[in-house]
Amino acid sequence: MTFFKTRLESEKIFSNLGETVVLSTVFITILYFFSDQSVTTLDSFQDLALLFLALITLFNGTFSGVLSLCILAFGIYFYTFSYDVKTILEYLVFILLFGEFHFHFGRKNRQDKQEKEYLKEKFRELSNAFFALKISHDQLEKGYLLKPVTLRSLIIDLSAYSDDKDSFEKLFETFDEAFSLKAALFCSFDEDLKVLQEISLGDSSVGYDSEHHMVAQALLIKKPVFLAQSSIEMMGKEPVLAVLPLLDSDENILGIYIIQKMDFLEFNMDNILKIQILLEYLIQEQHYNKVKTKKLEHLAFSNLDARFVFEINRLESMHKHFDINSSFLIVRTKEPTLSLVMDNFRQKKMRLLDMVEKVEKDDEYFYLFLLPLERVSGAVSFKQRVENELKSFAKEEFEILVSDIKDIKNIEKWMSDEV
Repeated sequence: MTFFKTRLESEKIFSNLGETVVLSTVFITILYFFSDQSVTTLDSFQDLALLFLALITLFNGTFSGVLSLCILAFGIYFYTFSYDVKTILEYLVFILLFGEFHFHFGRKNRQDKQEKEYLKEKFRELSNAFFALKISHDQLEKGYLLKPVTLRSLIIDLSAYSDDKDSFEKLFETFDEAFSLKAALFCSFDEDLKVLQEISLGDSSVGYDSEHHMVAQALLIKKPVFLAQSSIEMMGKEPVLAVLPLLDSDENILGIYIIQKMDFLEFNMDNILKIQILLEYLIQEQHYNKVKTKKLEHLAFSNLDARFVFEINRLESMHKHFDINSSFLIVRTKEPTLSLVMDNFRQKKMRLLDMVEKVEKDDEYFYLFLLPLERVSGAVSFKQRVENELKSFAKEEFEILVSDIKDIKNIEKWMSDEV
């Protein structure tokens, strides 16, 4: 995926340079042939030339602006064997100024685009979590009323399995009880959509076939594909009833789930979509755990929630590559009563995107608040909310730290210091 992004960026750069060369050549040629003067110079068309250079630089950047100026100067010299150095230097100053605007506008555009992508990813994650919770307290909970477990908690437990086959087989048993699913096939992919693993579930007897029309269509549109309504009577003969692409929060295909056998009365769009949502929820939980395992070395505690660790790494990456600000806040206390107040605060008064994790260490309580897309100034306002919540306690009984996400690596040192 990174290779394709780099290739597209390179093609865009060459496209901009080619566009600059062509437009500059056409522009200077038009100036020459439509000029009434015997000698064509840049200052003869000062306003028009400056406007042209401004457009080139603002759209394509400083390098394209300098390249365009060089082409114009060369064109003038080619036609007249002379050029005005003073005018060229004046234009160069304007190009550098326009280039600075292009740089800042481009950076702001990249930041806005990345923030939009982040919010889109969070919306997808929260949607999957919401629907998983809704399903757990709706139809699927019928089979678990007498058991001390919900489907959502079951999925979270399954995500911690080291063997994907065990987790998908256990989840398949749940689908069998809830939806009468009798046979299915799970395939995981790499970035190039090559099969990494095939897991046959239930009475599955058909392997993965990328040429199958339903499989190919599902991979193309990244949406579930069902057996056509006109062919519903062929359920007993058709080897594939539905194909469910499993996507991550970036809408990259991680795998597919091929439903092969299912009771006629349970085979409907509502149940199929529920299965897909729960599978994607499992995939996300597995991804969180993998990220936590790989990237936890700079955090003070190993028992942090996998989603929390994943979010820290994602916000760190956004700040490093796009200079997008986020912040965090830590509340530290030894008072059990104050800890109860903070538990109530994090359960009832948190904002939608904010995340919080509670850690206990050496008879102390630490509350780690993660504030995505929030500058330190905004985190200071959040700190005031926390202080208002704790106004009944003496200031000596707790301590609050506010910092930028780039300083998250210093968390271990600060938590190890004496209060």
